[in-house]
Amino acid sequence: MSKSHRSLITYAGLALLVGCLMMGCSSGASDGGSSNVTAAQVEPPGALGSLDDISDLVGAPDSWYSTRIYALGPEGDVAGESLDLAFFWDYTTQTMAFLGRHGLDQPLADLDAFDYFNPTDGDPEPFRYSKAVAIGPGVGGDVYVVCNSDTGSEDEKRSFLVDVNPGAVVASITDIPPYTDGEFSEGFDINANYLTVSLETEKSGDIIPQAYTLPGGPFEGIATILGAGAAEPVDINNFDEVVANAEDLTATFSVVGFLGQTLNYLPGATLTTAAAINDSGNIAGTSGDRAFFWEAGSMYPCGTLGGGTSEAADLNDHDQVVGSSTTSNGATHAFVWRLNANGQGVITDLGTLGGTNSWATAINNNGLIVGQSETGDTYTEGGQTLPVVHACAWYNNVIYDLGVHNDFYDYPFILPYPFSEAIDVTVDSLGNNIIAGNSYTINQHYRGFVLNVGPLP
Repeated sequence: MSKSHRSLITYAGLALLVGCLMMGCSSGASDGGSSNVTAAQVEPPGALGSLDDISDLVGAPDSWYSTRIYALGPEGDVAGESLDLAFFWDYTTQTMAFLGRHGLDQPLADLDAFDYFNPTDGDPEPFRYSKAVAIGPGVGGDVYVVCNSDTGSEDEKRSFLVDVNPGAVVASITDIPPYTDGEFSEGFDINANYLTVSLETEKSGDIIPQAYTLPGGPFEGIATILGAGAAEPVDINNFDEVVANAEDLTATFSVVGFLGQTLNYLPGATLTTAAAINDSGNIAGTSGDRAFFWEAGSMYPCGTLGGGTSEAADLNDHDQVVGSSTTSNGATHAFVWRLNANGQGVITDLGTLGGTNSWATAINNNGLIVGQSETGDTYTEGGQTLPVVHACAWYNNVIYDLGVHNDFYDYPFILPYPFSEAIDVTVDSLGNNIIAGNSYTINQHYRGFVLNVGPLP
């Protein structure tokens, strides 16, 4: 599954749910599907429970500061940025911790020595911001959180790893430096063994993906996982297999410690990008303008919903691929794709909440799909009118409107939160399905939420 999407837990009866993955009301062959589909059953906000606001780094019950979730851990913990600073939120205690930033914060002495990005062609810039991007298992109940400090530029970053105790207590912080002659490092993903990062080497001018070992303490070294030019390691599974995308949009597959292989292209395509890898080593991505499923060197096209283009976002360990596709009337709809018993690919239109467009972003091993959909309503503020988009979940022919959370502050000058997005879904060790996402205003002011929907029927 894609970055931070994987669940480390499976349990009895999981296979019985595979047959329930044909969700939505229109299924068809490649390039088929209807052009305007509403799911067979639409459930209103609250049907799966209320959205729990995770607050912010200020911490007041009614504070309105921005908090955006970027990562969901296997037990429901989340991480991201609040007030432009990296945070971790512990699901059990519902406690939020500040994770640090290079150079400007005490008592984070581990990072103080690296207090600026020093480009060769300009003046030093301080690291003003930080963001948490992935959560992985630690040692003895701890978790590791992958973070990046930045100056405000996407090209000026430095990675660090935070060891967090239960209760969101920061235990240690480790700087992830670039090569000695480089200036850039960026962390992406993590499993129980490795942290994947991109490091700049000034001598060659390349950004090279690397895997740092995670022995439960200080790093013992790094292993080159792909050749030069493959700048972004997108995903790592639980068996140390990695997919990465190069700057020229060529996707590669590798096992940590070994040089990778370049993924092939669909007929007529010249670009291939990977989105996710599951624990079987199978990959979902997009080649040209079509989503694909890749297994052992064979690339299966996922087709479209009638509009000619599709894009993969995630896959689970049962090889179900989710993403979005254009329809014959020019709309974009969420889809799920799978190989049937005869080895034929089947794409299913998941429909919408009543609006024109929908997008799937993640799927867990229970077949619960999350994303967002237009509702059919509009919202107007300051002369701007936008379609209302809500986070949603698809399961067993039903689409659930997750709504928004809008009543956590007492500041009347703050705009309402009519929009929301679901960014990830997991299954915890008790079999609960947990969704993470964000509500947001028309001016892109975010508040993170977590929703535990419990076991699925």
